[in-house]
Amino acid sequence: MDFELTEEQKMFQKLARDFAEREIEPIADEMEKEGKILPSPEGMAQKMAKVGLLGIIIPEKYGGLEQGFLSLVLATEQIHYPCTACTWLMAGQGLAELIVHNGTDEQKKECVPPIVEGKVIPSGAFTEPATGSDPRLLTTTAVLEGGSWVLNGTKRFTTWGHLDGFGVFYCKTDGTGLSGMIVPKHVPGYTCSKPWGLLGVRGLETVDVFLRDVRVPEKNLFGQRGKAVSVLMEMVGAGRLEIAIRSVSCGQRALDEAIKYAKERTTFHGPIANMQGHRWLLAEMASRVEAARWLTYRAAWLRERRKEGHMASMAKLFAGQAGEWVASQSLQIHGAYGYTTDYKIERIFRAAKQSEIAEGVNEVQRSAIGAALVRD
Repeated sequence: MDFELTEEQKMFQKLARDFAEREIEPIADEMEKEGKILPSPEGMAQKMAKVGLLGIIIPEKYGGLEQGFLSLVLATEQIHYPCTACTWLMAGQGLAELIVHNGTDEQKKECVPPIVEGKVIPSGAFTEPATGSDPRLLTTTAVLEGGSWVLNGTKRFTTWGHLDGFGVFYCKTDGTGLSGMIVPKHVPGYTCSKPWGLLGVRGLETVDVFLRDVRVPEKNLFGQRGKAVSVLMEMVGAGRLEIAIRSVSCGQRALDEAIKYAKERTTFHGPIANMQGHRWLLAEMASRVEAARWLTYRAAWLRERRKEGHMASMAKLFAGQAGEWVASQSLQIHGAYGYTTDYKIERIFRAAKQSEIAEGVNEVQRSAIGAALVRD
């Protein structure tokens, strides 16, 4: 068993780290205060596209770099280190990969290159006001009429749902079957709410999307009619791993900030880093971050080999809890300063909590893992 990264994987790590240090870290606090990605989501996406960050896992024939999912995880970890919403712009290539695996040749040619080039920011829309995890409870419908699909329903927390591009919307067809539809945004009948106000990762714009007799061509059916559950699970698995590595990144940043503060903060006996209690706590924090990191790397490695199983949920569950706990302990080490907006840890803490919730709360992950264990 080899735990060494390849030279190419190390290259992606460095590429992403340099980008984060150059383009994101200097404006991270400002983006959090403004509540938006600067100069804009589209502007940041263009910058990411120029260095290849939006096509890591996409085949070369569609403009991508054709690397494995672990390379995407490694790059995401570095981009999320400033703990901002910018990382979510990289999630579009997950939808692009989904189209590569399940779309028609026409869909691949029309949809994938613009994502890789940063010309569009796509959306994935599953969650509804009454459900976020169970496809059986969806109420959005798509009915075939005269060569067009007519969509009606409401989607909640649709990331970038108000920006130009397209979305993959999951709908009920033929009564109970689940189908995916490629829907251009801002067509007649497509409207959005204002973005939800978020506790953390501000600038991540999620909206409710209202579909009222939205018509799309019959060819916009994505995958097999009525059999989109497997496609949805593919999307969810990738999303959970991307969230897991963001939790790892939050934990690492929180640990680094705690070590820095502990070396600077002094008492009568010198820096608090010299106190055994703080050293023990830092040791526990570092151990949890490292364990979460390698569990997530392992799950990504298995995904490349189509052997992922319930490992994505395991990584999401463990890393989410680890990241939130480490961030909380780091804030505690900062004391009263940690509760101010003058120190980075409060932003990191809020970002860590978001990663613990997104793509399914802990209870959902436990249910998925438990079911898989019993089934196996």
